[in-house]
Amino acid sequence: MKTRISSKLLAAVAGLFLMASAFAQPPDGGPTPPDGQRPNRERIETVIIGKFSSELNLTPEQAEKFFPRFRQLRNSTEEMMRGQRDRRDQLDVLSQDPKADQTKVNTLVEQNSHDQEQMLRNKQEFLKDVSSFLTPQQVSRCSILLDELPQRIRQYIEEHRDMRQDHRMGPPADRQRSRRGY
Repeated sequence: MKTRISSKLLAAVAGLFLMASAFAQPPDGGPTPPDGQRPNRERIETVIIGKFSSELNLTPEQAEKFFPRFRQLRNSTEEMMRGQRDRRDQLDVLSQDPKADQTKVNTLVEQNSHDQEQMLRNKQEFLKDVSSFLTPQQVSRCSILLDELPQRIRQYIEEHRDMRQDHRMGPPADRQRSRRGY
């Protein structure tokens, strides 16, 4: 029997997912599209809350303990993820430069490795912490969800971007003509 999470709890938890914007970057790491073209942040947050709540089958008591800790994990890794994206952009530029400075490349690669190791340690600490009130099955599922979360968010964004684009192109017959070029 699934226990329903109160709307009061969901409302409190919804605020913690503002960091989902860190994941709401284009899949190619390029610039974020203008607001009119960006998926609704609240929808992404709702998807995250719903996914963790339903897949982990959280009781209200577990959710009250889980989501603040999850917010703390996301906050601790958000800045590192941004730094990795920035360094990846720098490495991309350097990869095109025949006179690239080897020391700078090494430093960027080392910083990325350090951040990846720290994010892994943060995840391990989080899973150890939540294991005090989640079952072993919930902890193992949570680990899988954490690994899949960035990919699922990118997939959600791409799907909704495609749907918006199809909607702007009109009925299916119009889309076919448009795709064929006439």
